[in-house]
Amino acid sequence: MTAIGVFIAVILAFFIIRLVYRQSGLNNLDVKLSFSATRATEGAQLVLTTVLTNEKWLPLPWVAVKLRVSRHLIFADMENAQISDNYYRNDLYNILMRQRITRRLSFTCSRRGYYSIPTVDLAAWDILMETKNAAMIECGAHLTVYPGTLPMNEVDDICVEIYGQLRARNVIHPDPFSFRGIREYSPHDPLKAVNFKASAKAQELMVNLWEYVNARQVILFFNLQRFSVWHNEVLDEYSIKLVASLGERLTRENVPLRFITNGHSVNANPVPELSPMDDEASLATRLQNEVKASPRPKNLYTEIPEGIGILQQERMLETLALLDVEQTEVTPLCDILQKTAEKYKTEPEYWIISTYHGPELEEVYRNLMEQGARTVWVLPYSVGLRTGEDDITLSPEVREKVILI
Repeated sequence: MTAIGVFIAVILAFFIIRLVYRQSGLNNLDVKLSFSATRATEGAQLVLTTVLTNEKWLPLPWVAVKLRVSRHLIFADMENAQISDNYYRNDLYNILMRQRITRRLSFTCSRRGYYSIPTVDLAAWDILMETKNAAMIECGAHLTVYPGTLPMNEVDDICVEIYGQLRARNVIHPDPFSFRGIREYSPHDPLKAVNFKASAKAQELMVNLWEYVNARQVILFFNLQRFSVWHNEVLDEYSIKLVASLGERLTRENVPLRFITNGHSVNANPVPELSPMDDEASLATRLQNEVKASPRPKNLYTEIPEGIGILQQERMLETLALLDVEQTEVTPLCDILQKTAEKYKTEPEYWIISTYHGPELEEVYRNLMEQGARTVWVLPYSVGLRTGEDDITLSPEVREKVILI
């Protein structure tokens, strides 16, 4: 009789344990995820922190936390993880009563973009691994990764060519009272800019760099048109880095800058023109709260109003971070150029970054030059392409005025 009583007591205890875990397994159990920063630059190393908290007087021997995030965030710890279209991770915890466990995972931002972990799957088992309670926990962790920039010497070379093209049509006067630095001589530099003392020391020609007078205004255009559905992802990302580098250079020189692109953000609709309220509400925050809608409206484009300084650079980098290079339908840049030229005439400088070089864009570019507009076209083509310079179908008179890189 005693043996039967013990057996019944054991069965009853197992039943009570299962009942308690079934009813209270997820009660007062919470998990929070957070990135060590909400904004970073491509190549930055950050930390993803997971905090699991058990506030009840009931130990949980088996708790699983499952998360999914973009594979473009490269994690150093691959234990309990796998990578396919995304990075999937399933961590197992043993948490006691009234305990908090914190784990930190280091990762590298390998590519610009907007990354989020909207939800986390949480599962808890009883001590016998028989009863499972599962729930989806809202997380809201998000990270905006800005595009990286090109090496300074490469940007200097491109700017030298840009200023050379513009100087051939209109004189850009340097500010003789604002010395910026010294660099190597290039064929476009005037002889009076040579620093003979620095040249003797370096055993090669070196020239002085001066800030430019702030009477200049620049409208920077970035074209995401394509000749076909196929696109060169490496070239697209290089072009975005180039735009970011030129924008950084112009804002550093305190040149009033307006940025226009026919590209759309990764949400369903193009990012609308910024309003004064956007100083406090970032594009990424609006994107996080925006509901995906139906097809993109046509004849729209993204425009950042004219500005100078760090805030303008931040706006531009955030816009570039959210650009969707997979899009196939965009507003033709030639239409945007014509509309912009009608509004601003020939007052600002037009800087065009475009790998697309169709005849309609060439015609608008030629018309702008004939009207006396200070315009320059930078055409990246040599990065990651299986084609070469011979595939660029521009007329000879326009081609010699286009900067090929």
